Amino acid sequence: MKSGVLDRRIIVQSKSEVVATNGQRTLTWSTFLPIWSNPVVKDGVEKEDNKNRSTSRMVNFRTRYNSTITNEMRILWNNQYYKIEDIKELGRQDGLMINTSLLTQT
Repeated sequence: MKSGVLDRRIIVQSKSEVVATNGQRTLTWSTFLPIWSNPVVKDGVEKEDNKNRSTSRMVNFRTRYNSTITNEMRILWNNQYYKIEDIKELGRQDGLMINTSLLTQT
């Protein structure tokens, strides 16, 4: 994979659960891996369910291969959070295509 194509910096974040001294559990996100990528914005999808309309924006991030990225993580790019929907290996560990959808809540 040519390095010049991967020209946008994204941050892969992992979630962890923190337990306070009073026993309350809180979900937090932290930086797992800053990585170069080539984002490709896909067409949005509009759905209507029980008279509630929602839209979603899909973005595919092409990155170098990394076996530690999972669907339980999220991506931060341009101050927006993206849920990882699917991860596909490109070639024989040449790279990854990470399919995501824009999160409306963090």
